[in-house]
Amino acid sequence: MFGLGLKKELILISLFALLALVSQSVRIVEAGRTGVVFNISGGVQKKPLKEGLHFLIPFVQSLIVFDTRLNTYSFTRDKMNSGRLGDPIVAKTSDGQIVGIEMSLLTQMIHDKAPEVYQKLRTDYAQVLKAKTGKVMQEVIAMQVADALYTESTRKAVSKTSLELLSESFAQSGFKLHDVLIRRIVFSKEYIEAIERKQIALQKAQLAQIRKEIALKEKTIAIIQGEAKAKEVAIKGGAIQANPLVADLEYLDAIESNNLDVPVITGLKSNAFINLDKVIR
Repeated sequence: MFGLGLKKELILISLFALLALVSQSVRIVEAGRTGVVFNISGGVQKKPLKEGLHFLIPFVQSLIVFDTRLNTYSFTRDKMNSGRLGDPIVAKTSDGQIVGIEMSLLTQMIHDKAPEVYQKLRTDYAQVLKAKTGKVMQEVIAMQVADALYTESTRKAVSKTSLELLSESFAQSGFKLHDVLIRRIVFSKEYIEAIERKQIALQKAQLAQIRKEIALKEKTIAIIQGEAKAKEVAIKGGAIQANPLVADLEYLDAIESNNLDVPVITGLKSNAFINLDKVIR
């Protein structure tokens, strides 16, 4: 009986050991992930494991799982950002201004490159991507003047150039870069104040120029009006010399246009006119 009991215990122990062995050998790679196998004797296995169920040799092989989905890494001061890789990148423009660049990268690990990534970078690859991004962005910003970074066209050009340079750099490390998003460029307080002073001075200069142009136009109009008046007086003078009755007609028109009463003087022959200009004045 004792021997039978011992035998049952040994069987149970063996079953538990077998179950433990099986549990150690079965590994699952979830969707959107890639598995890398490390052998104690042979090192990193060159062929990565796709998503699904896999069997490994317990205590000889181990599994390292990498996320190969599209991920967003951000450089921002917002510490609540789940994809935050670091603070805004600090760079210097060609004219010596210091700027902070808030940006995001859309990237993913290349499935077939996962073993190479693990062999070269282990699992701390995010810090390598951070260093690469900082280096490239500093080079790109160094080619721009600070004033130009205010414009939308320049920012688009910076994004395009950064994408081209970073894509090549990331590919060397086993990552595909889909997009570079420049979210914000922060300038120093002193530079912003200088820009504001410059804009105010520009606005004042533009206002002065507008006033100068208005004054020139008013002067031109006054000259034209003076010339027209002089021509009018000359024409009237010529008409009066040619026919003295024109002066009397001009006087009567003036009285009529001002709604004045024409004084009647008796003792004059019919069809006779008298110039009352001196009397009225």
